[in-house]
Amino acid sequence: MGVFFVTNVRLVWHANLAQNFNVSVPYMQMKNIRVRDSKFGKALVIETMPKCGGYVLGFRIHPPEKLEVVLKELKSLHRIFSVNPIFGVDFKLEDSQPDNIDQVKIARTDDDVEIVEDYGGDDAFAAYYADGSEKEEKDIVFDDDLGLACEKLNEGYTMQNLWAVVND
Repeated sequence: MGVFFVTNVRLVWHANLAQNFNVSVPYMQMKNIRVRDSKFGKALVIETMPKCGGYVLGFRIHPPEKLEVVLKELKSLHRIFSVNPIFGVDFKLEDSQPDNIDQVKIARTDDDVEIVEDYGGDDAFAAYYADGSEKEEKDIVFDDDLGLACEKLNEGYTMQNLWAVVND
């Protein structure tokens, strides 16, 4: 009915016929591992900690002779993991502290930035909206190229100039 995997940090079971039906239980969450009689015969029973849901999971293992081998292996791995858990990240605490703050300070540096006032480009879009004029009602005109009604453009600007900015 499924495949049972035993690793150094967890046990995993997944169904052969349904990809989304699976169980993954870390040893850290296991409360008890034992064999118990069920309506299907002897079964491996895993009980999880109450804080982890308090689940009682039963697994039938074939052939039945393998059940005791798997039970012994799981209990051994659970015991080893409980003494020295693997959290996935190895770290080492550093004992040395700097004597004073000057040892860890980084000198301040100025950014190497050049400000350019005029880059020489013709930005029609920016010039059109930053012309400095007061907000005034502009006439609405029909633009044949767009097939839309829009505000009348300022003198010297064309719809093509404005579209060139957007398409760059």
